[in-house]
Amino acid sequence: MISKLVAKVSVTGIAAALALAAAPSFAASAPTLSGPADRTGYGTITMTGTATPGAAVHLYESAIIFNDLEPADDWEHGGGTVTATADTNGHYSITRYLDTGFFFETESGGVRSNKITVHMRVLPTLWLDSPSAGSVRAHVDASPNEPTLPVQIQRAGSGGVWTTVASGKTDSAGAYVGSVSGLAKGSYTFRAYIGADPANGMLANYSTQRAITIAGATAPAAGSVQFTRIQYNSPGTDNGSNTSLNGEWVRLTNKTSKAMNLKTWTVRDASAHVYTFSATFNLGAGKSVTVHTGKGTSTSTDRYWGRTGYVWDNGGDTATLRTGSGKTIDTCKWGAGSGATSC
Repeated sequence: MISKLVAKVSVTGIAAALALAAAPSFAASAPTLSGPADRTGYGTITMTGTATPGAAVHLYESAIIFNDLEPADDWEHGGGTVTATADTNGHYSITRYLDTGFFFETESGGVRSNKITVHMRVLPTLWLDSPSAGSVRAHVDASPNEPTLPVQIQRAGSGGVWTTVASGKTDSAGAYVGSVSGLAKGSYTFRAYIGADPANGMLANYSTQRAITIAGATAPAAGSVQFTRIQYNSPGTDNGSNTSLNGEWVRLTNKTSKAMNLKTWTVRDASAHVYTFSATFNLGAGKSVTVHTGKGTSTSTDRYWGRTGYVWDNGGDTATLRTGSGKTIDTCKWGAGSGATSC
C-alpha cells in the first residue's frame, strides 16, 4: 500500500512534469537594439536587435536636441507606429531615415531595450566657378540642409597646408556662397569644411576637393581711382571734437567703367598716418567714397578713420593711394591754401 505522503509527492511530480511539457521552449526576453554610430548625409540607417521570437517590436525615437523618446511615426506607410516582428530566431531589423542626430529605443511586451545614439555627419557638396579674372566663387550645399552651420572655404597650399580664404554660415536652405578675389593666373584646389552642431548631434565634415583654373586678375592701373577733393582744414575752429575731425576728409572716385575692390588699399599722408580698407569694399564705376578722419559708422559712401587727432597738414601735405601690394595709384599734393583742394 502506498502512503498518502508518497502519493502526494508523486502527484506533484506528475503535475510539474506536465507543466514543463506545456511550457514553450523559450522564455520572454527584453529586446536589444544596435545601430551605426553615425550616418553621412541625409538618408536611411538600418538598426538590428533581438526580441522574443514572433513578438512585435515598436520603435521609439527622439531628435537629440529634444531628448523626449516617443513612438516613431510610420509616415512612410500612412501613420501608426513603426513596428517590426522578430523572426523565429528572435532577430529583427528596422530601417529609418535620418536628418539630424537621434536617440532610439525599442519596446516589446512592455519592456524597453537599451538606448542608442546615432549622429548625423554633415555632407558638404562643393562646386566652383570663376565669374571674373582673378576670382573664384565657391558654392556649398549641406546635406542635410540645416541652416546656420559654420562654413569655411579652404585653399590648398604648399606642403599640404590648407588656408581658410572665405567663411560664413549656411542659409535657410542649407547653402553657402563665398568668393575669393585677387588671385594670379593658374590652377587652384579648394575644399569646403562644415563645422559641427553638437546640440543637434551633427558632426563636422570636409567636402571632396575641387580644382579650378582661372585667368589672372588684371592689376589696377595708376589713375584708375583718384583723389577728387580733399578738405584738409576742417571748417571752423580746430577744437578736436569728433565733428571737427570728421570735417577733415579725402574723397576718392573710381574713374573706370568697372567696380574696383579696394580691400587692403591704403590712404596715407606724408607723416605715415595710414588708413586701410580692411574689409571688402567695392567702389562702383564712377562712384565716390569719402574717408573722414574721425569716428562714425561706415557706409557705401562714407568711411571713418577712427582717429582722435587731425591728419592733414594745413600748411601743405601729400595724400597717397596705394594697393595692398604697394602699387601707387594716385597722389595729391598741396601747399598752404584755402583749406580744400580738388587735386
